[in-house]
Amino acid sequence: MNREGQIIRASALNVAGNVILAVTKGVVGTLTGSVSITMDAVNSLVDALSSIVAIVGARISSKAADQSHPFGYGRAEYLTSNFIAALILAAGVSAFIEAVKSILDPSKPEYTVVALVIVAGAAMVKFILGFYLKREGKRLKSASLTGSGTDSVMDGFVSTATLASGILFMTLGWDVEAWLAAGIALLIIKSGLSLHLDAASKLLGERVHPHVASKVEKVARSIDEVKLANGVVLMDFGPDKTGGTIHVTVDGSMTVAEFDAVARAVHDRVKTECGVSLAGVTPYPYIPDDDNIRKIRADIGRIVWLHDHVVELNGLYVDTITSTIRFDAVASFDTPNTNELHAELVSECSERYPDWDFDIRVLLDVGD
Repeated sequence: MNREGQIIRASALNVAGNVILAVTKGVVGTLTGSVSITMDAVNSLVDALSSIVAIVGARISSKAADQSHPFGYGRAEYLTSNFIAALILAAGVSAFIEAVKSILDPSKPEYTVVALVIVAGAAMVKFILGFYLKREGKRLKSASLTGSGTDSVMDGFVSTATLASGILFMTLGWDVEAWLAAGIALLIIKSGLSLHLDAASKLLGERVHPHVASKVEKVARSIDEVKLANGVVLMDFGPDKTGGTIHVTVDGSMTVAEFDAVARAVHDRVKTECGVSLAGVTPYPYIPDDDNIRKIRADIGRIVWLHDHVVELNGLYVDTITSTIRFDAVASFDTPNTNELHAELVSECSERYPDWDFDIRVLLDVGD
């Protein structure tokens, strides 16, 4: 079964389980007059709705790329995660309001042993569903499933708090249900906010985890003609939909046709072993150094590395035919002004080697 099918299967199981729980807890809440159990029933309906949203998101995200969306629809899952976060927040706020009302205007619930047994069973089911969905969400890289799982786990705590308050009321006469409900409602709100911020961050475009970039570089270097690979820039277009670019250093005497073959080999191997689609493979030329060129390269390196905001120096090439020295300086995001840094590098390098031209690019550290 493909990824979409597995997400739909897990979500459908959650829908069925929560509909049954909602009906059961709704009946019990009505019979006992318990605010917590009634709110718990509503939360189960919200969980069922969130899984329906996850199913819709999985269907949309699996659509093939087209002219309108050339990079596919993978980020639709982040949108559905945001919607699920909104459902969790709404449920948490609603639960908190009802809990406060119960604190201000308390009413005595009528718990029974049978009702509490049902609540205990419901809590167990919610925990099982929640941990199952979170596990599947992590395995399938589905933020929607993970969000639904988090919601179910939180509802498990709601049911546990209801059970605890019922036991305390029946044994000691303590009516703490509303206070426990208020505390759990705040935890639900916190969970919803966390899920929302995570989904929003992914929609804005997060830095892809460094270990992915490192793996891409390692795989690219496994091509015989590639002497060095760096400057990887990766973009997340949805779960398992990562694209990007890379710089590779190759023999400077290589023809365009020869490099095309190398670039294709890099693209294919990275796609196969890393699951990353490289939109561009850019060459840096390598020419064996003589003593003079080695000295120039060392001097330029010292000048560049004196600037604290420079984190990488790539593609340093000394072209003796045109008397041009070119390189890319990668600057950290806390660099006050990249244009000023560029001007400083050109000025300092030109002062050291006045007879040479300098072709310098200052790039922000968007990759790894």
